[in-house]
Amino acid sequence: MSSTRVSWLITDQNITVNYAGQTHIVSRTDALADRLIKAVKEENLDEIPNLVSAAKRIEQFGKGNFVVDNGQIFVMGVLAPKVLGDKIVRFSNEGLPYEPLVKFAKNLQKNPSFRAVNELFEFLEKNDHPITENGCFIAYKKVRGDFMDQHTGTMDNSVGNVVEMPRNQVNEDPTQTCSYGLHVANWDYACNVYSAGVDAKMLEVEVNPADVVAVPVDYNQAKMRVCKYVVLGVVDRENSDSPLRVTNTRMAVGGCDDCNCDCDDCDCDDCDCDDCQYDEDDRCPHCDNFNCDQKCEDGEEYPYEDELK
Repeated sequence: MSSTRVSWLITDQNITVNYAGQTHIVSRTDALADRLIKAVKEENLDEIPNLVSAAKRIEQFGKGNFVVDNGQIFVMGVLAPKVLGDKIVRFSNEGLPYEPLVKFAKNLQKNPSFRAVNELFEFLEKNDHPITENGCFIAYKKVRGDFMDQHTGTMDNSVGNVVEMPRNQVNEDPTQTCSYGLHVANWDYACNVYSAGVDAKMLEVEVNPADVVAVPVDYNQAKMRVCKYVVLGVVDRENSDSPLRVTNTRMAVGGCDDCNCDCDDCDCDDCDCDDCQYDEDDRCPHCDNFNCDQKCEDGEEYPYEDELK
């Protein structure tokens, strides 16, 4: 255990901790406040640095994927745009696991457009879209009452469907505000600007950052053009209670590539493939395999998940 001395003061509003010559002020409303109080009272000096500093938590439990340098966050050696860095800090402060952001960064690096990547961050920053556990994000779309798209009436947006078109047929010019492509938006734009008839349905969709093509400049960057999304469900309100969303698109789509079963949840007796025999919760988040029998090298549990709000 470290011999570094710790001085501290606890008030109704804040916890002030002086550690290794630096003073940290943590709000009593912080997700980790109670744990910090317990650590300073018990003189658990090894745990205090991680409880007072998001940067320390990020570096220690990021397994080298996240590095903090002069307040900037690098993801796998690449400087993260501000909104992604802010989300990493936010997840760390709220005790949320960091793996979804690693997956998000990996997905984003598959996007071939530099411009689309940077436009996407502006879109997420303005609208604070939830990140999903598989490294995608949530957006919204309004369609006709029969689930067909508003403009052509030819694309079926029924729940569970994967809607896609060739990327090279989506207009990548953000100055062209209304053009070819699949459109998704934030809640306000989808609810108040889209007009799809009196029986229109509002959909929640999941988008992979690799499939973002352009964020048009109109309407304060509230919508975007993509080449693919998954329809998660029909909604009547914005679902933004948490910055991290657990989704199960494999189950939503139904069936699998290894069998011909038509069941909605792919949990039937007609197939013995892994995807049908195991729920998505059985998939190891570190090796991405089902029914992992051993603890993976990166399988250390995030030590602050007990503080999850």
